Amino acid sequence: MDKYEHGGDIYSGSVKLDFSANINPLGMSEGVKEAVHRAIECCNAYPDPFCRTLCRKIAEKESVPAEYIVCGNGASDMIYRAVFAARPRRALITAPTFSEYERALEAEGCETEYHELSEENGFELTEDILPKIDGMDMVFLCNPNNPTGKLISPELLSDIIVKCNAAGARLILDHSFIDFSERAAEYPSSELCENGAVIIKAFTKMYSVPGLRLGYMICSDEIFREKVKLSGQSWSVSIPAQAAGIAALEGEDFIERSVIYISREKRYIYEYMGKFPVLEIFPSEANFLLIRSEKPIDEILRKHGIAIRSCRNFRRLGENYFRMAVKSHEDNLKLIFTLRKELNDGSEAYDPGYHVERWEKLFLRGTLQNLL
Repeated sequence: MDKYEHGGDIYSGSVKLDFSANINPLGMSEGVKEAVHRAIECCNAYPDPFCRTLCRKIAEKESVPAEYIVCGNGASDMIYRAVFAARPRRALITAPTFSEYERALEAEGCETEYHELSEENGFELTEDILPKIDGMDMVFLCNPNNPTGKLISPELLSDIIVKCNAAGARLILDHSFIDFSERAAEYPSSELCENGAVIIKAFTKMYSVPGLRLGYMICSDEIFREKVKLSGQSWSVSIPAQAAGIAALEGEDFIERSVIYISREKRYIYEYMGKFPVLEIFPSEANFLLIRSEKPIDEILRKHGIAIRSCRNFRRLGENYFRMAVKSHEDNLKLIFTLRKELNDGSEAYDPGYHVERWEKLFLRGTLQNLL
């Protein structure tokens, strides 16, 4: 039987609520749905292999020349293409981090080194990584990191770019979750790629289109870009996916509304679930949270049709770690009250009382309702 290592596997069992996939709780916009519906009528032709209109739209968003953009079948496609184009012999990744970096490097026969992140400092990336870049051909960094949700400080990222350039290591910077952060403006794609970083981003998470598969790379190195293009098939982005991307980028203030919604929901989750003695929730700049639990909360929730992501297959983590997406307030309440019922030990800390009443006023009847 095939082994699946990611979230979002709603096909292997009865899942009513999926917190294992980190998808924007605001969902797919009506504009995107309409664009996809219209695009179906055009599917009797091949898609534009160069995604020209979509690349121009992305370039406007990222403030880079359109020729810097290469589109593909999701961020994972771009990860594999980057590896196949560069053919690294030695590469560095952090632990824990997104497993597709390691899988792509293994597929190329690359020797992978690991920089372990310390739980003692909250899984923050520190300058300890700098000496390990020497001798590497490629470095993968996820910012914010999956599954920890931690951002690399802009100052350290600048030092890493300088170090990679000096060492001849290609820096691949995965920014699939950067748009969910309130600090996203501190990481301008234009500046990063001009300084030598290769950026990978996805439409999947922010625009809630995982089933359409759409991602892109931003790279100022023309020779490397051409190798990346040659590393994938000619028609990797379908007509509906291109139409969805164009429509998504035309949606006014969608990212801003999403960041506001998710940031407020995270505060609610921190405040309420932080009262559960058996749980520790790590602060996150993304639309998901890393949780350490003394009990198997994935199995507990699964009995109620709720799926969260076990982190037991992440390097540096284990069976006591879990990742949950931030979803709609209603769905978040369902998960929280399910855990309250299952974990309740009679402690006063589990009484919703003031906390739930106060937050329901904000989320269900307050200003946030105008964002939906």
